[in-house]
Amino acid sequence: MTERWSNLVAALLHRPATDYETSVQRLREQWTPGEGQLRLHKRTISNLFRYQPRASDRPVRRVSLDDFNVVIGLDPQARTMDVGGLTTFESVVRHSLPRGFLPLVTPELKHITVGGAIVGIGVESTGFRHGFVHDGLLEADVLLPSGEIVTANADNEHADLFHALPNSYGTLGYVLRARIRLQPAPGYVHLRNESFGTAGEFLQAMKAATERDDIDFVEGLFHGDGRFRLSTGRMVGGPVATDDIIRKHLYYRLVDEQADVHLSTFDYIFRFDADWFWNVPEGGVYDWFRRYAPARMRTSGFYTRFAALKTAYMERTGRGDPQVEPLIQDWQVRWDDAEELVRFCLEHVDLGGRPWAVIPIRSPGQATLYPVKPGELYLNLGSYCQVRRPEGMEPFTWTRIVDRKCLELGGIKMLYSSTFLTRAEFDETYNGADYRRLKAKYDPQAQAMDLFEKTVYQAQGAQ
Repeated sequence: MTERWSNLVAALLHRPATDYETSVQRLREQWTPGEGQLRLHKRTISNLFRYQPRASDRPVRRVSLDDFNVVIGLDPQARTMDVGGLTTFESVVRHSLPRGFLPLVTPELKHITVGGAIVGIGVESTGFRHGFVHDGLLEADVLLPSGEIVTANADNEHADLFHALPNSYGTLGYVLRARIRLQPAPGYVHLRNESFGTAGEFLQAMKAATERDDIDFVEGLFHGDGRFRLSTGRMVGGPVATDDIIRKHLYYRLVDEQADVHLSTFDYIFRFDADWFWNVPEGGVYDWFRRYAPARMRTSGFYTRFAALKTAYMERTGRGDPQVEPLIQDWQVRWDDAEELVRFCLEHVDLGGRPWAVIPIRSPGQATLYPVKPGELYLNLGSYCQVRRPEGMEPFTWTRIVDRKCLELGGIKMLYSSTFLTRAEFDETYNGADYRRLKAKYDPQAQAMDLFEKTVYQAQGAQ
């Protein structure tokens, strides 16, 4: 059978193309059972942000899934796309957008992988309509810790695994292939930016925007001095004269200064990538860097690696500031509690002039290990910067107090960054009883880490 006919048959049967099958076969041939906890080795940067060193006294066995980092195929009639689990969203968008499509929810950092956003929790400014990244998942091939590969969807014998993939962080298995839903997407985005003087007015306008059919994106930024800025966006055709947020403008400042902003859809989707939100310093050599650095250096991946090297050097030479620490987190609370959380953060947390980011989210489904109520509107509150801790405060105090407030309000937080919960609090929040049942079914030999051990325990030591 010719390659053309092979690919056609694969498309008609909604099966992955030959290259993917070859990668699966190679993985099966190379798989060897071994001792030690199974860990993923990958070439892309990590988008996990653990505040403290992580170590384990248990032996580690790493598996490389680098073969699973390609787009497998796109079905324009079904509006679906098959991709390898380690495919970055930049690769996904570069393939789908010229064909007139985008994933329902696309994280704003280019190097986040599809599998990572599924087994973690991915959010974006389309979340008020489409929920989380995992809400766009139709089917996944999953490598279990035993080496077995199973296909999971909402209706087959592995439906329980399918619903438990979100927030499992690879502890039940790794995604080799994902079939995701797409939405039509023209080439440009028009943003309308409005200012508000109070949290109540800001949140009221944001909620109203989620109820409009002509709005595709809803997002807000607010500052410690009480400035609130709401951005609503519509995808539009072109050509359109666009603003430059790679070489000329910092995106978060641009939407604070201009009522109307026009961007290419690609630039909008990854609007926070070039400056890793607002972490690349401003002024002096950094402005020159923005203007003239090669495109490969104007990415969150480059900045993440640079920041890690700089931090290691500063610590090694004793030049680091022990009072500066990360506050990189996302929390979600029901909309009725949104204003209380916003006011709490404004009163108790100092971001040093950097903004908070908020988006509304309404999930159509319910993930087993990330139990938000389907159909209910939530506020996602994000902080993505380094902060200065006042003298006398314990390390990571602001993370701890916002965690506490979020849980007090009946909310939930994402686990890509450090958290400081007890085992009992963790189990109550993330459906620990069901997790242990699924863990016993899909990893009976405990060859992968436990979810609490992976996301909490190592970040803080024994409790």
